[in-house]
Amino acid sequence: MWKLDHVISLSEVDIEEQRLAAVLASAGYDVGKLSLNPLAQQVLAERAKATVMALGIEPSSWPHFPLGNGGVEVRFQFSREEDQMIAKIALA
Repeated sequence: MWKLDHVISLSEVDIEEQRLAAVLASAGYDVGKLSLNPLAQQVLAERAKATVMALGIEPSSWPHFPLGNGGVEVRFQFSREEDQMIAKIALA
């Protein structure tokens, strides 16, 4: 099993959180009452997974974990080293 840790920075999470807040506010939600950071982290983790899968690479596992600084870490696991190397380039 080959493993790749992809870290998504706090600044990327903040931008996604602001985008989600704008969309929800325009739909009439009180965004001040919502916790959007975990949702933003999940959206970005799913986007990273979609990037890898668009290359025809199927990770065997891709859990994501919040980081203490507000960012998120996605831990991809691949059955082949070649898939890991291609994913690393795509996510750079």
